[in-house]
Amino acid sequence: MKSRRNIFKFRFINVLLFAVLIFIQYSATFSIKISHANPLLPLTLLVIICMFCSELTAAISGLMVGIFMDASAATPSGFNAIVLMVISLAVALIIRHLFNNNIFSAIALCLLCSTAYYLLRWGISFAFSASLAENLTYLMQMVFPSVLYTSIFAVPFYYLEKKLYSTFYK
Repeated sequence: MKSRRNIFKFRFINVLLFAVLIFIQYSATFSIKISHANPLLPLTLLVIICMFCSELTAAISGLMVGIFMDASAATPSGFNAIVLMVISLAVALIIRHLFNNNIFSAIALCLLCSTAYYLLRWGISFAFSASLAENLTYLMQMVFPSVLYTSIFAVPFYYLEKKLYSTFYK
């Protein structure tokens, strides 16, 4: 039986994880960048968490993480909040109606969501202000390696979240 205390502990741990990942992502102290590939760790954790929660919780989580990312990112205002809310809602719906909740689904969803995020960010921030050669270079050297690098983190985050979920919800 789920108790309010366990649910609060579970959500508090997830909030702390997001805080640490956003700090790592946007801090100059830590660099997890490989060449031009820069993983978006909060997006990976958000996708994994949305696999284990309801649609409403997923949408609210995506909105809140997006607001905190907008506060420190160099993207247009509100971009992360809107995009992450839609992505997290889509993940919760896809897991509920199309995919099973397993590691392969986690990796596939992380690949799809990070591809959508990076392509939207490219389209809004970069695509129309650069030449074709610069766009292709940006896509090949930054976007696609970042998508793959972001998806690698789906494996440890999935098992961590699965362990937390089974600990606090069962």
